[in-house]
Amino acid sequence: MSGLLFRGSTSRITSVKKAHSSDDNLIPLINVVFLMLIFFMVAGQIQRSDAQRVQPPESFSDTRQTEDGITLMVTADGLLYLDNQEVDEAGLASGLLAAFSQTEKPEAFVVLVKVDAGLPVDVLQSVLRQIKATGLLRVSLATRQIMVDDK
Repeated sequence: MSGLLFRGSTSRITSVKKAHSSDDNLIPLINVVFLMLIFFMVAGQIQRSDAQRVQPPESFSDTRQTEDGITLMVTADGLLYLDNQEVDEAGLASGLLAAFSQTEKPEAFVVLVKVDAGLPVDVLQSVLRQIKATGLLRVSLATRQIMVDDK
């Protein structure tokens, strides 16, 4: 009987009330915050962001890239990023070969090239020649799909 207090020989019973603390009002707030956290964790999408923002060229193809590999990003300025790490042209081949040697499925290894639509074609051709010189022949160019209206 934790809330009751007996005094002396009389049979009078007095209850002791706990003092309200300011923390009691925080419990519903904490519950709501945790529910919101769980909601956004379930409803949200978590994606790895690119080191630089590029606007890929447009395409009518609806093929999706699902295989293992490495991403090479080329900005409009010609800067190269291999899996979000900036590399120079000399380090591109060694970075690609290092990634290829670490893959578990060499037959499924693909170099996904994300280029900015404003990149000059001769720069893209130079990058593709460098990739080809490494011996990696499975190369995909990332594009933005254009929706076709049926009229």
